[in-house]
Amino acid sequence: MPLLTLLIPLALGQEATSDPLAQVMNAQAQTYSMTRPSPGIHFSPRAAAAYAVDSGCVPAVMTGRPAIEFFQTAASRRGVDEDGRYTVSVQVHLKEEANGACTVTSTAGEPEQLREAVLSALDDLGAVRTTAADTGPYSLDSIGSFRQELHCLTLNGQALFLVLSTSSARNRPRLQASLGRDVEVSCPRRSDS
Repeated sequence: MPLLTLLIPLALGQEATSDPLAQVMNAQAQTYSMTRPSPGIHFSPRAAAAYAVDSGCVPAVMTGRPAIEFFQTAASRRGVDEDGRYTVSVQVHLKEEANGACTVTSTAGEPEQLREAVLSALDDLGAVRTTAADTGPYSLDSIGSFRQELHCLTLNGQALFLVLSTSSARNRPRLQASLGRDVEVSCPRRSDS
């Protein structure tokens, strides 16, 4: 019967203040509840891109579950558009690829700041990352500026890859960041050096 008196307040979302175990269990349950993103994602492509990576792509790739389960509070009322992309903010979209990868695209923002936001989001999650290839910050092709990088990551013991492209050319997205599982651990073998 004492266990039942512990579980009923927890099930009702009430805190049993006299029982330390109930307090700890309730505190931890609150820690893992889904929280709304900062409203700043709607004003900053950099914040929206970071949020899409750490709250959408990373959990989707790591668990194999749909990304929308993890960032649903930020998705627009329209949800998925005709291309299968989720709206994170007006300028930032997230798309789950058929191969299990997850791609975040931004049509606005300063490319270098977007790049840094994605890499910092992964660093903040504890990803260990090495750069396997990088065309460099001042790369150009026939259309204009275009930097492409390949990063090999390890997160919670899982091998991942990140293909990161940035551009300031008008006819290109400012950012495309594709994260996926490196099932064959082939990323390190693609190194420039």
